[in-house]
Amino acid sequence: MKFCLIFSVVLLLFQTTSGQTGNRDQYLTFQDTLELVFVAERPFIKHIMSPGQTLYGLARFYGLEPDEIIFYNQQYKETLPFALDTLMVPVPKKSILPYHYEDYARWKGAPLIYRAQKGETQYQISQRRLGIPIDSLKVYNNLRDDNLTPGQTLFIGWLSTKGIPDSIRQFTGHPLWSISHNYRSQFIKARKEAKELEQQGYGNKIITGSTSEELVVLHNEAPPNSIIALKNPLNNRVVFARVIGPIPPGTYPVGTVVVTSSTITRMLAVIDNRFFVRLKYLN
Repeated sequence: MKFCLIFSVVLLLFQTTSGQTGNRDQYLTFQDTLELVFVAERPFIKHIMSPGQTLYGLARFYGLEPDEIIFYNQQYKETLPFALDTLMVPVPKKSILPYHYEDYARWKGAPLIYRAQKGETQYQISQRRLGIPIDSLKVYNNLRDDNLTPGQTLFIGWLSTKGIPDSIRQFTGHPLWSISHNYRSQFIKARKEAKELEQQGYGNKIITGSTSEELVVLHNEAPPNSIIALKNPLNNRVVFARVIGPIPPGTYPVGTVVVTSSTITRMLAVIDNRFFVRLKYLN
């Protein structure tokens, strides 16, 4: 009886999915249907903004920082999303509630759907991508054989209407902080065999048309491919980055000691293209 009720409700929602997700007061309701997609094997949901929803509120609901949302939605680097704009939001696999979850209640979860890609099998979707029983996938989607057609809509579980719980939130700060942390480990290890030097002065955002998201800098004293530490003395944020070469003569204002990618300036919470910075590097 429970299966029939769930199946009927989900089929109805597939047909009546609204053009937005949640409302001003709730970022997700049981009446919404979310689509799950995979980008480089990482699961994302498509969230369609409702009137009154904000980037900050969206990030908080899904257990992220605004910078993380922007990282995956580069079109909002210079502007804010409006109602009916679709944002890609990364979610941990553990946030996907199974068909039968503890204390199930219809109002506690929004259905998740997935559209089969060309060449995908039921086994690949259930086991490799989602980790759900293939028998459940068949039963809840009324699959009578092993065939799938590209674009076929599958009900794969639920996402809590309360958002991502603290216990399974995976991200802390901008996604590239993990790379900065790895660079820090390399810096500490290399420091045992090299001399650590300090410097302070003005940094400048790199002049380039590239939109790549990398932790790279130009610096005249540190060797290429070495690691350098940059500190914003106004908020004590520190980012570790890789040196890719010297500063081109005559390209940046006199007194520029380091040129950084735009990603680094955001991670340091720097607003202006030119900013005061303290450095540590090895030589």
